Amino acid sequence: MKKHLRSNLLYTLSFLIIFGPLCYLLYDYVLDFALPPVPAKEALSETNTVRISANRNFSNIDEHAEKVTVLMYHQIIPESQLKKQHFTDTGELVDMVVTLEEFSDQMKYLKQQNFTILSLKEFELFMTNKMKVPPKSVLITFDDGYKNVFKFAYPVLQKHGFYAVHFIITELITNRTVKYDSSYLQYASIDEVVKAADVFDYGNHTHSLHHRNKNGKSFLVVYSRDKIKKDLVKANKWLGRSTAFAPPFGEYTTSTLKILKDLNIEMAFTVDPGYAEPSQHILEIPRQLIYPFYDIEDFKYIVEQKIDYHIQLN
Repeated sequence: MKKHLRSNLLYTLSFLIIFGPLCYLLYDYVLDFALPPVPAKEALSETNTVRISANRNFSNIDEHAEKVTVLMYHQIIPESQLKKQHFTDTGELVDMVVTLEEFSDQMKYLKQQNFTILSLKEFELFMTNKMKVPPKSVLITFDDGYKNVFKFAYPVLQKHGFYAVHFIITELITNRTVKYDSSYLQYASIDEVVKAADVFDYGNHTHSLHHRNKNGKSFLVVYSRDKIKKDLVKANKWLGRSTAFAPPFGEYTTSTLKILKDLNIEMAFTVDPGYAEPSQHILEIPRQLIYPFYDIEDFKYIVEQKIDYHIQLN
């Protein structure tokens, strides 16, 4: 009898030693990739996150900027981790992806050329004629809240001491931090959002309206004023009173602008190219999307403001 028990015990221990780690890996895989991500149970506004309050004194500058370049990114992925879904049928990178290598070179150029990377607060003061900023000033923005931005872009920005604004879809921020896998379209976790708050200001990109209907129209355009307003209030509450907004797909109406005014949102950013000037409508600030096919010379041309959008867009 004792011999039989000893054999069973040895068998059980052998099974646990061999298959235990495999079971754990399978369990981990199911949580990370097989099951739909669980939305964050805690809002950013409920954490003890210290928000960026950078408001530097540029009063001693001899020259100042008449306009500021606002850059727009979505996803940052290393070349080695690009997958089939990141390319078009013709073999080019989709517009929403910039490689980590290109992004790093672009940020390195801004640093080496002594560009001033503004915080959201500094940019707001510039746009409302309350503060002068240096001639070579840039605002960096990201849209959506993708995990790859937090994993790859955040360390680059932090290394250079840069600020950025991240417009996030609040319902898609996850409760659990999962392993990064470029095969999947992953969003950041609440822990990642909190950790990156030393670099990122967070803006409103709606709570659950980042979708199109069957006719291809943005929910922000076709939904009722009351439904849109409730969604933006929900996102703002999650963020903890956001001062900036970016409409999904860059689509909005005059009704949208009225809602933003009702909610006391100070700034809203479009996807229309151009440079930001205080004379512009502060709820329709242009941004320059950085496409994956831009080389460093294209990037220099943009940030050095050598494009006359007033002529180009007429």
